[in-house]
Amino acid sequence: MTDQVQFTITPDLLAVLGTISGKPLSPVSPLRYGTATDTAAGTGQLAALGICNADGTVAADKKAAVSTLAQAEGFTRIYLTTPSRVIEYIAYFGPDGTVAGVTNDGGMQVVTFPAPNDAMLELIRQTIGFSRFRSAPFAARLSPAETLVFSAIVDLQRREMLRKFADGNPAGRLAVSGNEILAMLKTRPGTIQWLSGAFVDLLSQKRIPKPAAVDGIVASLASKGLVTTSGEGCLLADEGVLLARTHLIPSMYLTLTTGKGQPSGKTNVTGFSCIISGVHDLLSIDHHADEVELESVSSAFVAEYAKTFLNDRAVLSALDTESPGAPAGGNERRFCPQCGGTVRPGLKFCSSCGAKIS
Repeated sequence: MTDQVQFTITPDLLAVLGTISGKPLSPVSPLRYGTATDTAAGTGQLAALGICNADGTVAADKKAAVSTLAQAEGFTRIYLTTPSRVIEYIAYFGPDGTVAGVTNDGGMQVVTFPAPNDAMLELIRQTIGFSRFRSAPFAARLSPAETLVFSAIVDLQRREMLRKFADGNPAGRLAVSGNEILAMLKTRPGTIQWLSGAFVDLLSQKRIPKPAAVDGIVASLASKGLVTTSGEGCLLADEGVLLARTHLIPSMYLTLTTGKGQPSGKTNVTGFSCIISGVHDLLSIDHHADEVELESVSSAFVAEYAKTFLNDRAVLSALDTESPGAPAGGNERRFCPQCGGTVRPGLKFCSSCGAKIS
C-alpha cells in the first residue's frame, strides 16, 4: 500500500508549482490558478514549505502528487455548506489512474496523495445521513423561469407557515399575487434560508421573469399540476405544500460537480445541487441547458452519487464528446425499468423506487 503524502500550499503559489512541475498543464489542472509573476520568490516559498528543493526541483516524495495535479484529466468537486462549517474537497484524476485530493482549509489548499476519497465519503454520510427513506416524494421538470416562480411561491407558503407556527396557529394554503412572487425573487443573493434565493444564485438573476411574463408562467405551472389559480391569486397544489412543509428550514446545501478536460481546451461538466432540510428531506436540483429537474431524493442516494463520481472513472469517459458541440454518448437519458423514473449516469439503483439498475 502506498503511503499517503500531504502538504499545504497557498492558492497564490499554485501557478508557481505548475511552472516548476516540468509537466504540460491540462485544461482542468489546479496549477493553472493565477499567474506566476515572480517564480524565484515563489520557488523560495515552496522550498520553505518542503514542496521543492532550493533549486526548484519538486521534492521526491511530492512528485507523484504534483504530476497528477498538473496532468489531471478530470475532477470531482464536493461543496457542502453545514450550519457550522463549509467543506470543499476536489479529487483530481490523473491520466495514469492516480488521484490527488485537495481540501480547502480556510483558504489554504491541503493536498493529499493518494486522495482520501473514502474518508470524504464517510464524512458526507455522517453529515447528511445515509437513509433510503424519503418523507415526501416530489419530481418536476421545469424551465428556469418556471423554477424561479415556483420556488418563490413555495417560499411565500413557507413564510406563512413559519409566521403561523410562531403564533401557535395552523397555517392554511396561501394565495399569492404576481407582485408578491417578484418581490420574493428580489431577496438578497446568498440568503440561503430561502429556496428562491438559492435558485436565483444557481440560475442567475438574468433568469428572473419580467412582470408581464409572470401570469403566463403561473399558467404553465398550473398545467403541470403544481399550482392552482383563483381570483385571489395562485396557490400551491398538494405536492408543493408538502414540499414547503418538509423544507421549512433548510440546514445544508451540497453541490457536486464533475468535469473532464477536452483536447480543444474546454471542460465538459455535469453534476447537481441538493438542498437538505433533514435526514429524510433532500431536494436534488439538476439543471442543464434550459431545463431544471427537481426531485426529492434520499440521503443514501446522494451518498451513492458522490461515491460513483469520486471512485468510478467511467463517469469521466461519459463526459467526452464525439465531435465539437455533440453531446456525450454517456449522457443519454436512462430510465428505471421498474417505475420509469430518470436514472442519472453511473448509479446502481433508482432514486425514485430503489430498484437495482442493470
